[in-house]
Amino acid sequence: MRLLLSSLLLGCSIVCQADTTVKTRSVITDTGAAPNVQNPVEISTVYYRRGAMRRKGSVGTSVSSIANCDTKTGFLIDLDAHEYRTYKVVKFAPMSQLQEYLEKNPQNRVKVESQTVDTGERKKFFGYPARHLITTTTRPRDEKNSGGEETIDGWYIDHEGLDNDCAPDYVHIEPFYVLGTGLVMYPEIPQFHHTGPIPGGLAVKLTHRTKSAGAKNGTSDRVVTLERTVEEISDSPINSSIFDLPSGLHENPQLLRGNSFSGK
Repeated sequence: MRLLLSSLLLGCSIVCQADTTVKTRSVITDTGAAPNVQNPVEISTVYYRRGAMRRKGSVGTSVSSIANCDTKTGFLIDLDAHEYRTYKVVKFAPMSQLQEYLEKNPQNRVKVESQTVDTGERKKFFGYPARHLITTTTRPRDEKNSGGEETIDGWYIDHEGLDNDCAPDYVHIEPFYVLGTGLVMYPEIPQFHHTGPIPGGLAVKLTHRTKSAGAKNGTSDRVVTLERTVEEISDSPINSSIFDLPSGLHENPQLLRGNSFSGK
């Protein structure tokens, strides 16, 4: 029994510490985009993971980020500008803290309904069996907001998910973090009432559609669609130098501030 337990622990250690490289392709379409804005937008992103280290970069751009989950710090890098800046990895508030905030600020509470259905369909992607899950999230119309609906249609495999933020374990089981919603805007906080399974693992093929209802004056609904496909998965060893800050860069504390860097 002790030998079996030791073998299981060793196996888990090897799997949990395995290096992973994932390449994704995302296409974002927005029916409400301004005429002078590129639409749709296509982004290819590569994620690297080794132990506590993370790296993410968008293909065709000079910008990338490196994060250390042990120190909770990272680097944002622009190779074309020969600049970098340091940053602190985002902090995730536990649900108890969010509930405490909502009790003190009930005016910011927004109740949303979400449901995930397992269609029962199964396919294989990259040799892994995948489950087909469809999640629907709704925000009712009220006197302050016109409401809307989101759908997440995805195929999920049991594999490390995309993570460049050093997310703690509870982030992967709470609808607030797993699903999120674009139907609620800061300082509002969504309070989920969820039924069905929580999507988990890596979504190898996913369509996320957000439909915001038009205003009461009859304007058209706005629909934003994200289609993301995993194009490559590799568990081959990664050279540790990929997580090092490149030489020859100078620090710029204002680098890309006010701009979004996200291919996820």
